[in-house]
Amino acid sequence: MKKQVFHDATTGILIGLILSIIFSFIHSPSNYAPLSPNSLIGQFMTQHHVSLVLLYCLLIWAAIGVLFSFGSRLFAQDWSLLRATVTHFFLMLLGFVPLAILAGWFPLNWLFLLQLIPEFAIVYLIIWTILYKRESKKVSHINQLLAKKK
Repeated sequence: MKKQVFHDATTGILIGLILSIIFSFIHSPSNYAPLSPNSLIGQFMTQHHVSLVLLYCLLIWAAIGVLFSFGSRLFAQDWSLLRATVTHFFLMLLGFVPLAILAGWFPLNWLFLLQLIPEFAIVYLIIWTILYKRESKKVSHINQLLAKKK
């Protein structure tokens, strides 16, 4: 279990680092900034001369990696698809959004957050539908193979 959490955290750090390099290069090609200086948390760190910005970002990215991995494990539970999906949706919404704000990806603005919820739900539904159809095809294929063996 400890190895899995470490792996999940490391995966989150790697993905966060890659994304931060890409976005930092897009917005400021000459300077690497793991955290947007325009974000609320970036402004706070600049004003208070926090020098451990990268360490802070690594911790947030690790938490996101662990959250996503934990969320995917919900579907391995002996739950109905509806219960797993609703639990996963709210875990991602209530877990990822605060972490994204702390990571400087989303602004801490009530209007933005109210707009984000339906957008998040729509994107979630699209991704869920695609994954459901893909898994449904796999199950159908396995059932066909089993039917041929009988």
